[in-house]
Amino acid sequence: MTSAKRLLLMGGSPTHLRKARASGADIVWFRFPDETDPEDERGVEVVRADYADWQVLRPLVLEAHGRRPFDAAVSLTEPGLDPVARVNDLLGLGGTGYEVTHRFTDKSRMRAHLARTAPAGVRAVAAALVTGRDSLTRFGADHGYPFIVKPTCGTASFGVLKVDSEQETEAAWREVRRLRDSGHPLVHAYDLDEFLMEEYVDGPLCSAETFSFDGHHVVVAVTEAITEQSNHVHVGHALPARVDSGVEADVVRVTAAFLDAMGFRDGPTHTEFKLTPQGPVVIESQTRVGGALLGDLMETVYGLDLQELAFGWPLGLAEAPGERPAPRGAAASWLIVARPGTVREIQGLDTVLARPDTLGVDLWVGPGDTVRSFDGQWDGLGHVASRAEDTTSAIAHCRRSLAELRVLTD
Repeated sequence: MTSAKRLLLMGGSPTHLRKARASGADIVWFRFPDETDPEDERGVEVVRADYADWQVLRPLVLEAHGRRPFDAAVSLTEPGLDPVARVNDLLGLGGTGYEVTHRFTDKSRMRAHLARTAPAGVRAVAAALVTGRDSLTRFGADHGYPFIVKPTCGTASFGVLKVDSEQETEAAWREVRRLRDSGHPLVHAYDLDEFLMEEYVDGPLCSAETFSFDGHHVVVAVTEAITEQSNHVHVGHALPARVDSGVEADVVRVTAAFLDAMGFRDGPTHTEFKLTPQGPVVIESQTRVGGALLGDLMETVYGLDLQELAFGWPLGLAEAPGERPAPRGAAASWLIVARPGTVREIQGLDTVLARPDTLGVDLWVGPGDTVRSFDGQWDGLGHVASRAEDTTSAIAHCRRSLAELRVLTD
């Protein structure tokens, strides 16, 4: 009898664990020390450690691998991407290594790499590190206003600033210093010391949801993103994106060229673009499945579960599809927000869940929980997702459900 494969799962949610279990592998789950819900951990070996610290993680991985070798290591959460890449290098597991992964997790490194290696059709955007207030004014003088300031690491649109004029550089510098010293939960999970200035790219936002099979990049979906103008947070996602076939073909082509230039060959990626008259421009990319229930949206519309595929492919349990899947209908998700305060009551949840067009509700709060000010996706309260025959209808269903689902705060 052949024993099951052995999988190292780095961080992530109970949903990630459930998808990993579908592979049939024996799982060792590395979790941060404060992640302690035993209901999430039944039937798996759990190692609690600050896995973002390589000096802490390395001996624990070697000890677990020595007891029984791992066949693959996977993470689908942003803090786990670099650590699992280091594990791939250390154990020779064949997955994406740290040199490649860190080009994605460090936005400054991505910009510098593209400036050196970008092929024809992949535009390299001007970028530089923030070193002080004067660096902001110099960048504006060299590249014009507006421009964008954001952390080199992180996620969920946290800390993204738009600088519209030289007069705003002082306020932007104060905000950078405030964010470095803030007590926001995101600061605990990421190193937010470095901030990047980027040339502003105007145009609609979309993303390519891709899975790569030994260098063959399959763009499963092109997703339309809706951004809150006040803080640049992505509040809505819908697929298929409402773009013409020529624009979609350009996104598919540029995605493959970009991933090749970055040296990425295996696994999921979520790559964000601005659509300009000169073609799609890469804004950033992550080596994981996109958030905001995008995995559920893709499974509904395209019939592929990219999270399960992320575990099955490195374990040798999945095959690469030959072509891009055709859509079956459409789906959308929207971020749930509420006024800051303490949650008193949640209204309309049962009504929304009973709707035939509801795809899912991912609500992270309940009575007594604290709602922070809405500064980034991290401050959202979850998502509501809907399906329909076309993208416009899916968005309308989603917005209607969002209006009925009310989180009341004191």
